[in-house]
Amino acid sequence: MNLTTRSQLKSQSQTASPKPTIPRSQKASPRPSSANRKKSSEIAENKAKRVRTGCLTCRERHLKCDEALGRCLNCRKSDRICRRGVRLNFIDIQTVAPPHIIDRVHGAKVTFRDDSRIIASEYVGGFERYPPVQPESPVQERRHLQQEVFQSLGPDQLASLFQSVAHSFDPNTFDFSHSAAADFLLGPDAWHEPHLMPGDELLPHGTSDFARKLATKQYSSSTLTDPEQVHLLQVYVEEVGPWIDSMDPMRHFTQILPFHAIDEPMLLKAFLACGARQLFLSNSSYGEEKASHYYEAATQDLMGAIQDPNRDSVLCAAASLALSVFEALSPQHAPQTNHIVGSRALVHECGWTSKTPGIGGACFWISVGMELLSCLHHGWTLSWNPDIWGVDMDLDHIHPFGRGEDLWFHRILYICAKIANFRVSIQHLSASNNLQANTSQFHDLVQEWNHYSAWCDRWDKSVPRSMKPLGYVQPWQSGSQSYFPKIWLPKRTATLSELFYHTARILLAKTHPMKSDLQMEMKEIQKVHAHDICGLLANTKDRSIPSVSIRCFAIAAECLETRETQEEALRILDTISTDRAWFAEPIKAELKQSWAWPAPHPETMNPTQMHNQSYTLDPALSITNAFEFPAGVSNPLSNTGDFSMENHPYQEYYVAPRHEIDHYNYDSYLI
Repeated sequence: MNLTTRSQLKSQSQTASPKPTIPRSQKASPRPSSANRKKSSEIAENKAKRVRTGCLTCRERHLKCDEALGRCLNCRKSDRICRRGVRLNFIDIQTVAPPHIIDRVHGAKVTFRDDSRIIASEYVGGFERYPPVQPESPVQERRHLQQEVFQSLGPDQLASLFQSVAHSFDPNTFDFSHSAAADFLLGPDAWHEPHLMPGDELLPHGTSDFARKLATKQYSSSTLTDPEQVHLLQVYVEEVGPWIDSMDPMRHFTQILPFHAIDEPMLLKAFLACGARQLFLSNSSYGEEKASHYYEAATQDLMGAIQDPNRDSVLCAAASLALSVFEALSPQHAPQTNHIVGSRALVHECGWTSKTPGIGGACFWISVGMELLSCLHHGWTLSWNPDIWGVDMDLDHIHPFGRGEDLWFHRILYICAKIANFRVSIQHLSASNNLQANTSQFHDLVQEWNHYSAWCDRWDKSVPRSMKPLGYVQPWQSGSQSYFPKIWLPKRTATLSELFYHTARILLAKTHPMKSDLQMEMKEIQKVHAHDICGLLANTKDRSIPSVSIRCFAIAAECLETRETQEEALRILDTISTDRAWFAEPIKAELKQSWAWPAPHPETMNPTQMHNQSYTLDPALSITNAFEFPAGVSNPLSNTGDFSMENHPYQEYYVAPRHEIDHYNYDSYLI
């Protein structure tokens, strides 16, 4: 009974109140109603879309851009520049292995243009991440291309090609099936340079076996066995060569050419002549017979080579330059042949400029440096126009530490040469009393002066740190009795650069068109830079620097005003002349005259003093005796320093080379 009643009650309760079963998942997240779904869809439609092509100005201001072309609404309202483009973040920067230009495959006609350096240079430190650009050598390119072409030709094609060349020279009759061979062999320059080898880039015409030996470093295995020649060559390398190479960072005339001179009798005799002349200047008891003997022998060999149209022009230019140094060592010795002018003409014939590599560039700068010092001494205009030297004058680019020192030295030489020419033009106008008459010309001179002054400022500001003084001690700090500062630069190039920089500053202060109105200011500038030059030369230990830069010292010493500083300058000059074995009396006499010192009483001179005055080393490396060319006379090189001129050097011996330089304009060297 109980069981029946309980089951009936259960069934009745189920029928009376039925309750649907709901899953747990639906209990936890109840399904939204239609009203809720409609509200969420409206919110999604009203949500702002992210701008993908907006302007950069709005992105930097964190504003929504309407993406209107030309100028968006925000920029129009705020009157801003609407900048557009792609913003580069440069997140992926390689610091271990910076990117570099991909080398072009030899023979490929497709070139790759890489602007990454230009883009990176717009950012601080971006350009320095790239390694220096290595220009592709045309010699190596042609050699690889020639090898690829001939490897691609078959034996029958090679035999037919060589037979055709042996019997007749008519490229138009050849039939090449290979396009690469046709492009190479029938190119515009293929037949003009069939044997281009390393070293041939030094000449715009012909070839040079001597230049090839220098380029490929083919040193001789021979050794000098004559004791006299060994001694003279040693004197040349240790005494004469260093100041010849003072303007050559590669030290060709002391570290390279002596090893090749053993197999080149003409060059060896020129070096021995310089060594013998230096010994004679150091000790008059040695005699000058040996120096004259080697000089005449080297001159005879050079004249014989000049008569040969197939001569080695590079070897002749190097030997002639060494003989010109011999003449500079003894300017009052009047030789029959003027090699100073002849070496300049040979450098012109070779077409060498400041951009010529190797021995060509070295001979160019030695020749130009010798002429610059002579022009500073005599007040001449340079015969070789500095504007066609080919010097890169981009003074805004700052090189890293220890880089580009030679380039900055060449730049200050160029600036000094331009100022030297400017000084001559100012003197001519002042002498003719036309400086103030022509207002436009006077204005042009002032602008030119300001241009050169700005060059000096930029050079001094941008020069590498390795060319700046490592020590600068004022006279009152050193505790010595000197009136000049103690300046220390450990590198030869840096010291010479500073000397020519201060010389350029002094020349500018002396040649200001308004010098009468700015007299006190210009004198103060001259005084400061003159003290720096005297301090540099007084503290340098390099034997090659004073012998070359003595003309800079003379220009600076003229600006000294007090008797004490003038006497100290004379003591510095005596010290330099004692160490370098040349007589300083001519320069001392010039300085005393410029200082208006009273003339000393005439004294009797012993034979040794008379001999020293007869044979002296001209520190300005002048072309001849200063008394034969007073100030105001034009530069002798202007009318004789080129073989295209009527009064050219080596008149009775010179024969033009077989390959004439038709495209070379000799007249451009003259001002």
